[in-house]
Amino acid sequence: HGRVCSSVIGMFSAFRDLGRVVTRSIMASEPPAKRFCTDTGDSTLKLLSWNIDGLDKGETVERARAVCGLVAERKPHVVYLQEVVGATWDVIVGQLSEYQCYRADGSFPYYPILCLLKCQEIRATGSLDCVPFPQSTMGRHLLQLPVTFDGLDLQLMTSHLESTKDHGVERKNQFSQVFKIVEKLQLSRVCIFGGDLNIRDKEVAAVSLAPDTVDVWEACGSIEEHRYTWDTGANTNLGVPYKSKLRFDRIYLSPEHSPLKPSSFSLVGKECLPGCRRFPSDHWGVWTEFKLTWD
Repeated sequence: HGRVCSSVIGMFSAFRDLGRVVTRSIMASEPPAKRFCTDTGDSTLKLLSWNIDGLDKGETVERARAVCGLVAERKPHVVYLQEVVGATWDVIVGQLSEYQCYRADGSFPYYPILCLLKCQEIRATGSLDCVPFPQSTMGRHLLQLPVTFDGLDLQLMTSHLESTKDHGVERKNQFSQVFKIVEKLQLSRVCIFGGDLNIRDKEVAAVSLAPDTVDVWEACGSIEEHRYTWDTGANTNLGVPYKSKLRFDRIYLSPEHSPLKPSSFSLVGKECLPGCRRFPSDHWGVWTEFKLTWD
């Protein structure tokens, strides 16, 4: 696959895509955010995570436009996307003008990105940080961005961990590296880590998570209907003869005991597009909501 993104360390004062600035983070020196709670004393953070399969050359732009259409309609505060490629990046930044989109330097052919809704409730409080996984053979890395949501400090964290069953050892190492970072950060802010983690249940069981960490699907009742985010029986995009379903795409909240609580977990992108008669991706998207309640 390509080289590890070691060149991205320490280069995030600005990001460039073919010579132009992609985004600049909002600096922490800006005035502190006001609170925008509802009359009931709480507010809801909405987050979408989705591997949009830019590696599939079929109807790539049409499928990316469908993803952007869903984002524009439902307006999540935070979007984690994986397997973004040049063509889909152009669609995303062109179609989602209400979002500030972040990525690493783009030296690898496909990559994860993080998008933040431009609104009063949420704003970045520092620069994007990219943490390369040094042993990755697939250019995998962690993106993290400090933000404030209605007065609560958060760390948004997304990644696309090492793919395929044969790379389980490296995937567990990457998973463990992330939660070592989470364990340090959770002392001062709430962390939301997620993406296409490619992780299997037995691999999760073999790794120590940061204390007081919750799997959002489990926290929302472990509803079977919303369990499998990659299902070759229900999703025909790959056109493979076998049927396999796995919970590759996951969201974790840490610490669990904070003002931010998981309130909803569901899957999106389950409708075929009318034109190409394909789904937006071979993965379902993960839609999560978190209720913020101040005592």
